[in-house]
Formats: sequence, C-alpha cells, structure tokens
Amino acid sequence: MLPILNTKVQDQEYLTRIIMAKVTTELLIAQADIYGIEVETETLPDGLLGKANAEIKTITMNTSIEHISRLYKCVLAEEIGHILYPPRPGHVRYHSTGFVNLHFNQRGNTKIIVAQDERKALDWATSILIPDVEFDRIMEAGNYTIWEITERFDVERWLVDHKIGRYRRKEMDQGRKVKWRDIIKRSI
Repeated sequence: MLPILNTKVQDQEYLTRIIMAKVTTELLIAQADIYGIEVETETLPDGLLGKANAEIKTITMNTSIEHISRLYKCVLAEEIGHILYPPRPGHVRYHSTGFVNLHFNQRGNTKIIVAQDERKALDWATSILIPDVEFDRIMEAGNYTIWEITERFDVERWLVDHKIGRYRRKEMDQGRKVKWRDIIKRSI
C-alpha cells in the first residue's frame, strides 16, 4: 500500500523514486504470489532455464541459475508472462517429441502460434523490468550503448534487444522509421 502524501511535490518525488527503482527478484516473487502463482526451483534439463504451467499456475526455475540474479530475474519475469498470457493450443504440442510427426502446414502454423505466445510473455516481462517511460527517454536521447541499458535496468541483453524491437514496432505503427544506429550508441 502506498503511503498518502501531503503535497504535490512529495507525490512527484515519491513517484519518481518508484519509477526509477529497479524491479527485484523478490518483488517479482511477491507479484507472482499476488497472482496466485507458485514459484519453485529444481534441476531442469540442460538449456531449460525455467518453465511455466499455466493450468496449475506454477513456475519451475532451474537451480543452475538460482545464484545468477540478473538472469534469474529475467527468466522469472518471462515465465510469469507465460502464466498471465497462457499458450494457445499447439504450444505444448510444439515442445513435445511428436512435433516432427505433424504435417508440414501444421508445423508452420504451430511455429507462428508459439512465436506469438512467446512475444506476449516477453512483452509483459519487458514492460515490468524496463518501464516504457524511462526507456523512451533513453531511446530519444540516443546516446546509450546496449550494455549501458542492461546495467541501468539490471537485465539481460536479450531482454533489451526485445524491448528495442518492441520500441521500433511502436514507432513504425506511428509512421516513423527508427534505425538501431539512431537510438543506440555503438560500443567501442
């Protein structure tokens, strides 16, 4: 619960502190709890960092990333996105061994469905971990490297790449063409 403040100046300062604060793993776990999502940790197969089961509202995180806080936080945010935006029919089938037995057209459609479901989860994760208002300011300034952005928001590179793609799509929808070189400073 947010405290009630007396003046507009205090309100502005308080809101600025909230906006500038980085989202932590603990905050994500608390948010998952509010949504009724259980987060557990166990050893998962190599390459699988986390998995979400939307039917029983459970996220399983791989113990191998438990102490890599930045990666853990990013994967957890994406998995929460999968619970909030559950996969449509076909997604589970895609991850099963029977996928290769599907007719070619079925495989193509399934891949599209999976890509769209993944985008929804990633969009949610980037919205939480990289707030639009602050990110838009950084993009308009155009003088930050990818690595400076990852440090500023304490997120993984792949999440920043997705956010930039989302920013570019949003700008394109408004009739503006945005190139990477115009918004991201090159690393030296």
